[in-house]
Amino acid sequence: MDLRGGRRAREPVRQGGVAVKFGMFYPVAVASEAELGKGLWGLDSSRYANTIDELREQAICADETGWTSMMFAEHHFEIEGYHVTPNPLMLNVYLAQHTKRLRQGQMGLVLPNWNPLRLAEDIAMADHLTGGRLDIGLSRGYQPRSVGVMGQHYHANAAGTGRAEIEATNRRIVEEWFEVMRRSWTEDLWDFEGEFINVPPRGLQWNHPISARLEAGVRNGALHQVATVPKPRQWPHPPLFTTLTQSPETLNWSARIGSSVVTLAANLDIVRWVFQSYMDEAAKHGRELRFGEYSTGGGVVLCRNLAVGRTHEEAMETARQGSAFWTHWLGEFGFFEALRMKGQEGPVPKTFEQMVESGFQLVGTPDAVGEQIQRLKEELDVEYMIFIMYGGITEQKRMLETIRLFGEEVIPSFADKAAA
Repeated sequence: MDLRGGRRAREPVRQGGVAVKFGMFYPVAVASEAELGKGLWGLDSSRYANTIDELREQAICADETGWTSMMFAEHHFEIEGYHVTPNPLMLNVYLAQHTKRLRQGQMGLVLPNWNPLRLAEDIAMADHLTGGRLDIGLSRGYQPRSVGVMGQHYHANAAGTGRAEIEATNRRIVEEWFEVMRRSWTEDLWDFEGEFINVPPRGLQWNHPISARLEAGVRNGALHQVATVPKPRQWPHPPLFTTLTQSPETLNWSARIGSSVVTLAANLDIVRWVFQSYMDEAAKHGRELRFGEYSTGGGVVLCRNLAVGRTHEEAMETARQGSAFWTHWLGEFGFFEALRMKGQEGPVPKTFEQMVESGFQLVGTPDAVGEQIQRLKEELDVEYMIFIMYGGITEQKRMLETIRLFGEEVIPSFADKAAA
């Protein structure tokens, strides 16, 4: 393969006849790399409006060029402007109206921030409004400013604090909230008594004669069961995703409930451990998976950064602009630890160079990036890759170039031609 300018067609890469899926994961910034850190840009509504316009254009481009999905995360109070997505479900519904096949999702919804009944209802509605193209990301939340404020009624705080009692409370809330959501989606009339919530609360009166006649969870004028409506369009619910590096507790819980794990680990030995551990744990719950397999009922996904350009220099500039999200913002929450290289000691440098050298940043021409993905495919048999993309931080023309070049010149090489 000529990396100096000429291109020749690559043979499709197949794993048991399964095409590789490619998704995008967006921090929704409202200022450029040069501006971030120099103002409270999240307060500027005109900037947010411009960001939405750009996201719509990018989603349409991805829809037309073979991408599988586009995902967002939930964050609150980010007046600094790095990540302005307080309700990704609303963004999912909006972008679905402008696309035909691109799936919409989150990475993820921070469960302690929500009432689980309301979240289950909103997800079910969004599943219908997106035409059944919704994926669901489950998150414990890593920012105290968000979880500590939004989840205060349940004495919740963020994951990753290092304090055992906070971590334990966070996990118990997440697991209880998901069980309430699962029942909301999959059961008709039901009740639940938990540590943090009772559904319905005891002694709640409901005297309507129609409810009594239809046996709608009512006995002797009191509500004993509820049924959340609507049910999701996808059965039993939209596909689930959970992000992690190497947490055994999160991995085991994800395998048990059928949520795919999305690992950010740069070290391929850690990635192999995540993939194998998920396989082993899923088998305990009756789900046999191949190494590297993704399925809508739970599997494994590899996460990386991506920047593509007509030349290596153009791609590097695109990658450098987007790296500001890590070097300025995300690194302060400990995320560079996921990029620790084998044998690297001491604090991990919070630099663009670390992102590239660790292999987390895929960057280059379509041919060069295709070769990087092929190596990962051969190493890990991975069937689904999600790339972090930096809309708002990176110039719009560069975002569109990465999406279109990758979609038109790389994705077809990893398609299952027989299925097509």
